[in-house]
Amino acid sequence: MNGELKQLAQDFIILPFAVKVFEQDKILFKKSKQSIVYQSMIDAVIERIQEDMLATKQKLYTKYHLDIKRIGNTTYRWNSRGDNGVIEYSSEDLKEMTSRTMKRYMKGIDFEVKEGFIDQVDKLKKDKNPH
Repeated sequence: MNGELKQLAQDFIILPFAVKVFEQDKILFKKSKQSIVYQSMIDAVIERIQEDMLATKQKLYTKYHLDIKRIGNTTYRWNSRGDNGVIEYSSEDLKEMTSRTMKRYMKGIDFEVKEGFIDQVDKLKKDKNPH
């Protein structure tokens, strides 16, 4: 595999993990008083990752005719034009790559705060100063 293909294959494997972690974070942030801001940011990051996932899949299939299937917890089989192989990562490698990917997507993310944020700010002000 060449460098571009290796990166595409890694993205194909890692991006779904990043989305899953961000989705879990959204659930945790629901308990926060500033949840709308965090949820808005996370939604923007997830949307960007999903766009890249689609582009990655299209490029893997159309340019390289590469198919990747998960065959174990940390093991993937790839097939391309009669050639095939196995990609294996340790759990720690997957965690580290997911973490780096999440950081990469969070840098410079531009997002709009969802509706309801002003209501939430007003509620916070009332909670601090009930009189």
